[in-house]
Amino acid sequence: MVTVEFPDGTFRQSEKNRIKDILRDVGQNEHAVLVVIDGCLVTPDICVKNGTEIKLISVVSGG
Repeated sequence: MVTVEFPDGTFRQSEKNRIKDILRDVGQNEHAVLVVIDGCLVTPDICVKNGTEIKLISVVSGG
């Protein structure tokens, strides 16, 4: 099980192991968040092990 921390401080868990699938499972668009594991940015195409903690950071843009 993977734990996902949202920008508002809430947590959810997912049984998936690929970041792209985890984001879809928790209702997040991969283009709207940055994914951080152990302080490092990671891409949505990687796989993670059970017990991994993922932090999501919202991407904000303006014009």
